Amino acid sequence: MKKLLLFFVLALLGNAAKAQRDYDNFFNALNGGIEFGAATLREPLMSGFIGYNKPNSYIKFKFSSVMQDTYEVNVNGEDTKVPGFSEAALMLGKKVKINTNSRFEFGAGAAVTSDLKKYDQSNSDTTRDKIIQKNAAALVAEVRYVFRFIDDIGVSISINGNVNKQKTFATAGLGLVLGLK
Repeated sequence: MKKLLLFFVLALLGNAAKAQRDYDNFFNALNGGIEFGAATLREPLMSGFIGYNKPNSYIKFKFSSVMQDTYEVNVNGEDTKVPGFSEAALMLGKKVKINTNSRFEFGAGAAVTSDLKKYDQSNSDTTRDKIIQKNAAALVAEVRYVFRFIDDIGVSISINGNVNKQKTFATAGLGLVLGLK
């Protein structure tokens, strides 16, 4: 898993270094999006990504979080709400154009999932709950259909999967994509 993640990082750095020769093309190839959907975890999921497009392929950094499970965590003296389950992924993918306004995207990559759980500290003299975070490495895959309706703006329908040691899940979502090339 570490070798696969290292390969993805090196591929991203190689593409970014190659694109620095003509920085206008580098920024024109960037895109981003946000999706809302449902997960097999039986809770709504929000997902976003930042990607770099090539003519027939892409590389993207994707992040997702479950919207209902949130926990109050004390960080540096401030109470902050954080998602109970989240993922961050680096993905490589292939684009298949149907016509000038629609395409399919097939991607796969490596991810890190973070799962927060609340545990009762019954052996302690305080009544506070203890929140424990468990992280896991994961493999992710996606199939996305994108329809462009205005120059660089489109809608997407996607199916995603995440296989990991703690909570293997799948999601389906509907979203908005900006910066289509």
